[in-house]
Amino acid sequence: MQLTGLTTPEKIDPKVYLFCSGLSITTPLYVSVEPELWCRQSTCEMNVQKLIVQIGGTPVNGYKVWYLKNKYIEAERHVIHKSGDTFRDPTFNVDGETRILFVPDKSTDTSYDDRPMKIRKGFTQRARLFAQSKDQEEKFAVHLSNEESWDRMLTYERWLAGERMSNMWAEPVR
Repeated sequence: MQLTGLTTPEKIDPKVYLFCSGLSITTPLYVSVEPELWCRQSTCEMNVQKLIVQIGGTPVNGYKVWYLKNKYIEAERHVIHKSGDTFRDPTFNVDGETRILFVPDKSTDTSYDDRPMKIRKGFTQRARLFAQSKDQEEKFAVHLSNEESWDRMLTYERWLAGERMSNMWAEPVR
């Protein structure tokens, strides 16, 4: 089964609100995606760290929320940048979305890597089966180290030039 149309929620409807409230006591917020040319695909933690070195600020751990209205929702482990009262996501999305719904993590006691990679919920039987199959699939996925990811993943500059690659693989999709 494939889910088409998975995107940033247009609004925080009751299903999105309930899902997000299970992740954090903090209100979800919409954050602009503003990558630098050197930012790398799927390397949010390192993109934020490098941005902090360049301009200051702090990392905010949490989850980026993807939604297929009334059918399926998932939270993807993510880190954004905070400077003063301003939040920014320096990690571009492969689909080109320029705004995300972000939920700051309720726990500040655990590291980024100790958080689940994804949290999924299906609202229909088919979507529940999809979520279960994706959870099983990820148990066997190979994850690159931060250094390997930084060396292999596309920069925003290359993405803007038309190159594409999968988030799950180290080789470009052909």
